[in-house]
Amino acid sequence: MTRPHFLASLLVAVALSGTIGYQLGRQRTDDAARERPAQSDAATAQRGSIPSRRGAGPTVPADEDLGRQVARASADPVYLQQLLARYRGESEPDRKGALLAILQGVANQDVQRFALELAGSPDPSTRRDGLALLSAYSVEEAPVRALLLRQMGQEQDPVLLKTLVELLAPTPLASEDVAPMLGQLERLRHHADPGVRASAVLQSAQWDKSAGVEDILQRALLDPEPQVREAAIAGVTSSATRSDRIKDALLDIANNPQSGREERAAAVFALQNFELDRAEYQIYRDAAAATSDEDGH
Repeated sequence: MTRPHFLASLLVAVALSGTIGYQLGRQRTDDAARERPAQSDAATAQRGSIPSRRGAGPTVPADEDLGRQVARASADPVYLQQLLARYRGESEPDRKGALLAILQGVANQDVQRFALELAGSPDPSTRRDGLALLSAYSVEEAPVRALLLRQMGQEQDPVLLKTLVELLAPTPLASEDVAPMLGQLERLRHHADPGVRASAVLQSAQWDKSAGVEDILQRALLDPEPQVREAAIAGVTSSATRSDRIKDALLDIANNPQSGREERAAAVFALQNFELDRAEYQIYRDAAAATSDEDGH
């Protein structure tokens, strides 16, 4: 695969990663829990448990112990509460990550309630910890969806706001439940931060099944920020949106030497799915050759 094709494929993968990552992550954890039976508390404490103080043992459980940790926390409510308390107070990144992996593997109602509590905190770092836990849940679950929508309307930190948008991983929902999300995404497509705008464009392309998605993507393709235009290109590919306006915008990007190489490569990739007349095809071929030459250098 040439680099232009690879870069464009990567953009599409970013657009789809929320749902796929959630499903694969849960599957890996479920498989691990099935394959590794829970040991006694004493045996688990000796192998792979998260240390409660610095220097007390390995900071991250070995891969072969993750299933045991998940199984034990799922079966032992007291142990689960201990892990939740330690996750709340842990500041060392490795230990925090190890606890996160176990709690995401458990992903039961107790963990969900805890995650919702953290995600609604007035403290930004606590909200970040809560959102990390919530990535294990689908927006199909009403409490999760309600929290995300509420926080999207209140959050001021662009980084956390972008995270909130990215957690709206597509899943089958009733149109009445999708409508409030589309409303928030419409507002955030006009946000001052380009990262927030880009994420909102990507999610809009996945959630909006109406003909209006063409207008959304066409406007985003004209955004002054490259990352928003790249998100729009990925949205065009993932949503299979086709129109002359979209095609013309992609041709302009692919043929514009002022556009970044990755952006032009993504536009070239997206144009493969459009019907091109002879003149348009020549623009496509020239742009593809130009980006390939740049890759060679």
